[in-house]
Amino acid sequence: MFLSTQLLAAAVVGISTASAALLPERDVSSFVYGRQEVTNSSGSWPYGPFSTQGRDIVNTKGEAVTFAGVNWPGSGETMVPEGLEWASIEDILSQVESVGFNFIRFTYAIEMVDQIYERNGSDVGLEIAMINGLGYENGTKVTNEIIAKNPTFTKDTTRFEIWDHIAQVALSKNIYIHPDVHVGKAQWCCNNTDGNAWFDDYNFPVANWKRGLQYVATWASRHNNVVSMSLRNELRRAINETAPTSSLGYNWVTLVGNYTAATDAIHTANPDLLVTWSGMQYDQDLSALIQGKNLNTAPCYKCDAIRDGLRRDPIIFDLASHPWANKVVYELHLYSMSEDLDTGSCPIVFAELYNAGFNAIGMAPPPACNVTKNCVSAVRNTPVIISEFGAAQDVSLFNDTLMNCLKDFTQQNNVSWAMWSLAGSYRIRSGGQGVGDTWALGNYNWTGWNYPEGVEKWWKPWVTSMFD
Repeated sequence: MFLSTQLLAAAVVGISTASAALLPERDVSSFVYGRQEVTNSSGSWPYGPFSTQGRDIVNTKGEAVTFAGVNWPGSGETMVPEGLEWASIEDILSQVESVGFNFIRFTYAIEMVDQIYERNGSDVGLEIAMINGLGYENGTKVTNEIIAKNPTFTKDTTRFEIWDHIAQVALSKNIYIHPDVHVGKAQWCCNNTDGNAWFDDYNFPVANWKRGLQYVATWASRHNNVVSMSLRNELRRAINETAPTSSLGYNWVTLVGNYTAATDAIHTANPDLLVTWSGMQYDQDLSALIQGKNLNTAPCYKCDAIRDGLRRDPIIFDLASHPWANKVVYELHLYSMSEDLDTGSCPIVFAELYNAGFNAIGMAPPPACNVTKNCVSAVRNTPVIISEFGAAQDVSLFNDTLMNCLKDFTQQNNVSWAMWSLAGSYRIRSGGQGVGDTWALGNYNWTGWNYPEGVEKWWKPWVTSMFD
């Protein structure tokens, strides 16, 4: 049977009444900074709101829209986008623009919104955010550096005011901003033991997550270029030996039930937004949804079995039955350190991507499906993007097998993408402060590129090819 939202969220997933309550304190709209509503205008860029039409994202002119972009992390302990102490928002976005990118996947933590509720609707100011994340001495120092580079800010400028400014500057450069829930509790992502892994994991309370999604969806109504947002980054099995973990089974039924309820919440707050659904096992697999499999029995890597699944009535996700059927976009990730997928051969990678969810774009089964033996057609054409992937930004980039595979795949099939990441350095990462990243597009002090030749000869031509 096709399962309703109510049955999935309440009866099957087992979310308690208290946990399922979206906003027990008050309507989320009363907490959004300024509440200066902006109605998307179909008469100017970005010609929103966007919707889906078969395999494509389309604007109000009926034109297919392709994203080619970069991730900008902001989900670390300070909960302020990285790099602002090194360069102004204008300069950072000018760098993004110079590559040709038109899309920023903008990561954040649900803890941001939790703190606003704890403070009775008041967002945290810049200096407090830095001191909370970095300690008094370094937090004060970095605050002053951020203000020096961004002189319209003060120590009391709030985090969502900074978001406002980023969205406004991005709009002037025809860049889309896509808020992405990277974590519940602000920290470096991701592993199976960080408490952020699965629904109702100890840093992932479902009620707070849905409340946070609604808050950000309402904030997005202020900005025409915020045309989409994510549900959750890289879901995975929760494992922890010292703290309680999720009591909800790691399986397709839990995923679809919670995603359905959360998409309802976003759509209620802001029906204009596209909503991206990520997959199982660090966002590698959406096969059961896209192939119309019985969620009780569909296989997935390291999933908790539903032992009586064969005796239960079949549960099949039917996107078309929901009021937001033309607002859902699927997203997948792939890295060379995948536990279960072969990333060493392009023919195999293409077949794996097809099975994971890219069959939904209507592409023909790749030849290596004869080897993998698991390529099943999609039940419905729906847009699918690669919202995260990456590798070292050095001379090895040109010969990296997986990077070449993904480049060819996106070009051949016109698949939107966003690379990881922009941030050449982090204020704090895994306990260390001032941590550099050799996988980043940008250099440590945000003045240029980690590997300029790679930007000129790899990234810029790839971006250009997506819009030809």
